[in-house]
Amino acid sequence: MRRPALPAILLIAAAAGPAYALKPGEHASITYDACIATGLPRDFCTRTATEDYDTDSREWDTLAAHAQIDGDQTACAGADAATARVFQLGSDLRTALAAVHASGGERNVSATASALGRALHTIQDNCAHHGMPNPQHAWFSISDFCDGTELSPDVQDGAVACAKAETAAAMVVAAQVIRGSGSNVEGWLAASSCPPSPSSNHGNSGPPAVCQNRFLPGPIDACGFLAEAQDWDGIDRTWNNPVVIAALRGAFHAGATGATAPGAVCGGDETVLSPAVSAPVLDVSAGPSSCLRAKVFCLGKADAAGDNPFADDAAPVATDGGCSTSGGGGGVLGLLLVGLALATRRR
Repeated sequence: MRRPALPAILLIAAAAGPAYALKPGEHASITYDACIATGLPRDFCTRTATEDYDTDSREWDTLAAHAQIDGDQTACAGADAATARVFQLGSDLRTALAAVHASGGERNVSATASALGRALHTIQDNCAHHGMPNPQHAWFSISDFCDGTELSPDVQDGAVACAKAETAAAMVVAAQVIRGSGSNVEGWLAASSCPPSPSSNHGNSGPPAVCQNRFLPGPIDACGFLAEAQDWDGIDRTWNNPVVIAALRGAFHAGATGATAPGAVCGGDETVLSPAVSAPVLDVSAGPSSCLRAKVFCLGKADAAGDNPFADDAAPVATDGGCSTSGGGGGVLGLLLVGLALATRRR
């Protein structure tokens, strides 16, 4: 698409990566509950939930991790990237479990939880994003933050219900693969999923530091994403989600069980992912929302969690103690540039 000319300051701001579907704490809670429901070890469920939570901050720039169309990708190419990622992570899960069975070890257990948590994050994100590119998502997110609307895909009830159902289905597959990997594997997952950090002295006060180490994206990433709202042309680019839901289910099952990698989602027909009902084009001529609250946050002046548009609404996983949700930071100049971009009036 042809993008409007932007001030240089906004181009700097828009260079950061994507947002995420659902709040991070909701990601973690859904994963933890589904894991516990299969009877897998509690510490392994906590660690897997943490790996899911941290995917946003660790893979901010990887659009496939968040089931989003990247730049000028077609919907089919974006869906293929998300599907290939989930298949690979399912394969990584199977490989890590074989290593746990062969030699145990915290590193192999960590790799197991990482592969599963990261795969679940993408499966969950698809339930909210439906491929929605950054500029479209950012338009709705900044509207929610500044105007109090509830338009972001992250906060829709249907997204949470879908994420719970798809996580439960994937976790059943994961539990079957784990239990088929060897009689000693669950014991290793129980014993080594939450090792203490070298400086930790947690005693009986809660899960060790490695299982609490949860991070939000930093202000530069978050504000760079919000600034991308200026790029949206008002055209809905989400994909036909039932097709991608089924593709992701199949991809995870194939990777985790050692089956053949799935083929292209669209099979060469781009209309496969066209939504059954096209959303009307939105008039974006006035520009995206802007407010002082966003400026304050992006200048790094906000202290309360409520001033962070991406902060959790509640504790991420109430059943397993507190967690750290401190995000990565950035230079003062970068924050100032992004803040000034977001502080502009509506056109």
